Amino acid sequence: MTTISARPIRIFLTVVGLGAGLSALGLAVSAAIADDTADSLSANLGSIDFPNSGAPEAQTAFLTGMKAFHSFEFEDARGAFRKAQSIDPDFGLAYWGEALSYNAPLWAEQNRDAARTTLARYGPTPQARAQRMPPGRERGLMEAVDVLYGAGDKLSRDVAYSGAMQRLHEAFPDDDEIATLYAVSLLGTVRPGDRGFARQVRAGAIALDVFARNPRHPGAAHFIIHAFDDPVHAILALPAARVYAEIAPAAPHALHMPSHIFVQLGMWEGVVASNDASYKAALDHVERRGIARGRSEFHALQWYHYGQLQIGNDGMAQWALEEALRTLAQFPTPQVRNGTMNLLARHTLERDAWSEFDHALLTDSDRDHSAVQLAAGLSSAHMGNMEAAERALANIANARQRLMSDTATAYRGKIALVEEKQLEATMALIRGNAAAEAFFLEATALQAELNAPSGPPLPMKPAFEMYGEFLLTQGRLKEAAVQFDKALERTPNRTRSVRGLARTR
Repeated sequence: MTTISARPIRIFLTVVGLGAGLSALGLAVSAAIADDTADSLSANLGSIDFPNSGAPEAQTAFLTGMKAFHSFEFEDARGAFRKAQSIDPDFGLAYWGEALSYNAPLWAEQNRDAARTTLARYGPTPQARAQRMPPGRERGLMEAVDVLYGAGDKLSRDVAYSGAMQRLHEAFPDDDEIATLYAVSLLGTVRPGDRGFARQVRAGAIALDVFARNPRHPGAAHFIIHAFDDPVHAILALPAARVYAEIAPAAPHALHMPSHIFVQLGMWEGVVASNDASYKAALDHVERRGIARGRSEFHALQWYHYGQLQIGNDGMAQWALEEALRTLAQFPTPQVRNGTMNLLARHTLERDAWSEFDHALLTDSDRDHSAVQLAAGLSSAHMGNMEAAERALANIANARQRLMSDTATAYRGKIALVEEKQLEATMALIRGNAAAEAFFLEATALQAELNAPSGPPLPMKPAFEMYGEFLLTQGRLKEAAVQFDKALERTPNRTRSVRGLARTR
C-alpha cells in the first residue's frame, strides 16, 4: 500500500505513517478473518473495562458482545450476549446487551418486538427487571433500555433514552462505558436534515475524553468519527480514523469507518484502502454467518467505487460495478438491487458516460430510485432521446412526491428535488431553452439547504459543480470559480470540482 499523499483544497494534512499502518492492518484483518473463535474475536475488537455482577465464566462472552456492539456488528453482539446468558442465566446485563443490539442508533432503525421479547426473558415487566438488577449503574442501564423500547414513536424514545443516559453519566462521570453509551445515544437523536452541531459536538467531546483514557476503546474511536463526520469538524477525528481499523480488525464496519473522515478530507487512497479491506471482511462475514446480502458489504463496495473514481482508476471502478451486477444476478433482493443501482448511477454521473448507460438494466422497481433515474434521464437527453428523458423526469418527480409525503423520508425527497431540477436544466440546455440557467440556479439554492454529505455526495452530481461546469462552457470563469469554491466547501478535494476550479484560473 502506498502512502497517501492528498492535498485537499483549504486543508493541509501530514498523514504520517498511514500507508504503513494500512499495510499492517491488512495482516491484522487476515488474522481476524482466519480465526474467529470467541477469544480471538474479543481480542480483535478492541479493549474496554466494564465491571459487572455477572459470573466470571460469562465475562469473555459479555465483553465480546459489548465490543461488537460498539462497532455496530449487531449480529455478533447478539450471539455473544446470548452465550453469556447461557453461561449465567441470572446475568441481567447480558439480556440488556442483547436488547440494545436490536437498536441501530445512527440509522433510526430498531426491532422493538425482538428487544422486548429478550427483556421479557429476564423479567415480565420493567419494574420486575429493575428490581432483579443490582442497584446503581446496572439497574440504571436496564431502566434506560426499557425507555428505549417503551411507548411512543422512535424519535421520542431516542430522546428519552438519551436523557436517561445523560442522568446515568452525571451519576457515574468516571464510567467510560456509560460515557460512551451516552455519546452514541446523543448521535441517535440526530435525523437527516437536522441543523446545528450541538449534539454531535457534545457526543464527540465525550468520546474524545474516553479515547484519551483508553486509546483502544472501539466505541470511543467509532463515535468520534460519526460525531465529526462533516467537512468542518472532520480534522478533529483524524487521529481516531487513523487507528480505529487497527483497534477492531474483526469488525467490517470498523474497517470502513475511517473512510468517513478520509472522504471529508479528500484523502482518496485512504478511502479505497479502507473499503477494500471492509468489503473483503464483510463478504467473508456474511457468507460465514448466513447474513442477508446487500448491506455492509455493498456499503463498502460503493465507497470503494467512489474512491477509485476520484483517483481516476476507472478500471477498478468498472470492476466494482461489475461485481455489484454479478451479485445482483445471484441475489436479486431489493437491498442488493438498490446498492447496484447506486453504483450504476454514480458510475455514469461521475464520468459523463451517457452512451455507456445500459437502460436495459432498469426495471419498473427502479422508477423510485431518483439517482439512477437522473443518470438514465441525462443519458437519454445527451443521446437525443428526449421522450425517454421526459419519462425519467416524471419518475423523479413521482419519487420526490412520495418521499416528501413521509417525514421519515422527507429529507431524501429534498435530494430528489435537486436531481429533478438538474435534469430539467440539462433538458432545457439541450433544447436551447434560455430557462436552463434558472434551473441550474434553483438546484444550487435547493442544495444549499441540505447538510454537507457524510460520505460520497448526495445528490450524486453536486449542484454547485454542475452549475460551475455550465458556466465554464459560457466562458464565465469568475462566476464558475465561485460555484466550484462552494462545491469544495461541501466536498473537499473532489476531483471534478478541483479540475473545474483549475480551468477558471
